Amino acid sequence: MHTKAQPTNQPGTYLLLMQLEEVQQIEVGRLGTLLLKAGWYLYIGSAFGPGGIQARCGHHRKISIRPRWHVDYLRIVAPLREIWFSHDPVRREHQWAELVRERRGMQVPLQGFGSSDCDCETHLLYTAQSPSFDGFRRRTYRAIAGHAMIKRESIHALPEDAGHDH
Repeated sequence: MHTKAQPTNQPGTYLLLMQLEEVQQIEVGRLGTLLLKAGWYLYIGSAFGPGGIQARCGHHRKISIRPRWHVDYLRIVAPLREIWFSHDPVRREHQWAELVRERRGMQVPLQGFGSSDCDCETHLLYTAQSPSFDGFRRRTYRAIAGHAMIKRESIHALPEDAGHDH
């Protein structure tokens, strides 16, 4: 079950909010081994190709048998809880990653995760406490003048976690 706010096929920036209930260890392609603590993982990305945020997040909702992106490895063990997104026509993933990283309690679980194509330290962050959507939205609007509306899709039931993306 999802809330009514869902990404469309327009381009934009998104944040995947995932939760782990227990410690896990995964291999992330060439990045190597990642020891994951119980808590919340925030992955920031953008979707400016065909199908926009709707298509990209449709991919991320599923478990990939053949992972394409770093976050695909994480999704194997981490259930998706929410998607925060904006159909802002400007690529905001680097700004979002920096805004999230600046928050007290945020940690970098693995340098280079999701950021192999940019200069950011990482696009994956960890916190033990549930992050605040409203707080993120307020900070983003204050930091980035003219930013388009940021919406949230809450994922209550996770039938997609049982599905696979071939």
